[in-house]
Amino acid sequence: RNLEMVVPVLKETLDTIRLPRRPEKLLAAADLGCSCCQNTLVVADAIVQHMTDMYVSQGHDPPEFCIYFSDLPSNDFNTLFRLLLDRRYFGAGVPGSFHDRLFPERSIHAFTSTFSVHWLSRVPEQVLDKGSPAYNAGKVFVHGASEATGAAYRRQFQSDLARFLRCRAAELKRRG
Repeated sequence: RNLEMVVPVLKETLDTIRLPRRPEKLLAAADLGCSCCQNTLVVADAIVQHMTDMYVSQGHDPPEFCIYFSDLPSNDFNTLFRLLLDRRYFGAGVPGSFHDRLFPERSIHAFTSTFSVHWLSRVPEQVLDKGSPAYNAGKVFVHGASEATGAAYRRQFQSDLARFLRCRAAELKRRG
């Protein structure tokens, strides 16, 4: 259900990709925090279909697509790969944290991260330190916690998001 709300926003974002006069023959997209279930393919299929329609509407042959599925190494990539059979694109698994670089510089046209960017790279150290005002008694959530705990999580989120955006900026192709 939530995914149905995301696809129109994804299409709006894809519409901002400006095709050069001689469009590329290969478009690369990456799903960060992809999981291993059918929902992952809904997003990939939407990207492929929408970009194909964009190319055709502008009088170009559709490109080939490579969709990179990235998640932590603990993701069940085997299940995901079984779902990729009979797709209209090339698929590849890229294990790793999206808080770090995952792809070569200027190699990806579009990124998607449907339900993952809110995950932190780690629990803030202050929250784990019994001597800190932010100590959260072994809990990893903020609800009902002190202001210091909330501030520690906020700083961690800001740091992680800035790192995430720096990595994507390096990996994103021009006009992507």
